[in-house]
Amino acid sequence: MSDTMLRPPPRIMAIANQKGGVGKTTTAINLAAGLSELGAQVLVVDLDPQGNASTGLGIDAGRRKLTSYDLILDRPDLADVILPTKTDRLFICPANADLASADIELAVNEKRSQLLREALRQPAMDAFGFDYVLIDCPPSLSLLTVNALIACDSVLVPLQSEFFALEGL
Repeated sequence: MSDTMLRPPPRIMAIANQKGGVGKTTTAINLAAGLSELGAQVLVVDLDPQGNASTGLGIDAGRRKLTSYDLILDRPDLADVILPTKTDRLFICPANADLASADIELAVNEKRSQLLREALRQPAMDAFGFDYVLIDCPPSLSLLTVNALIACDSVLVPLQSEFFALEGL
């Protein structure tokens, strides 16, 4: 029996809040770094068109040939879209401004809310041996966030202890 058959599927966690500036990206980056430091193989999926998780993990714009936009809408070879970071066992599916138009393209797709789930659970993912997949969501309740919520096993909702952050929850 191969290692991929014995290995449990990765735990997929969405880090989401429709309010911006509450620490979603900071939480995603630091949680991913901590998990990889403990020996876990971790993938961060940057679903925010601002691409801050990608930048925060050292992926400059020139390296973002294929992104989470392509992962969701075009299904490229995973080895072309999942990039290693400078941290051992920590990988990223980067984002760029192309994601800003994803909602429009997703709206006409019959499977619009299932596409990320299908992409993250395709058999080709097994070869990477991820223990965790962390999805850094955009600051909105868009079709991208809905895709993340449907794809995940759990949701982490960071918020500041203030009225407007709680209202966003």
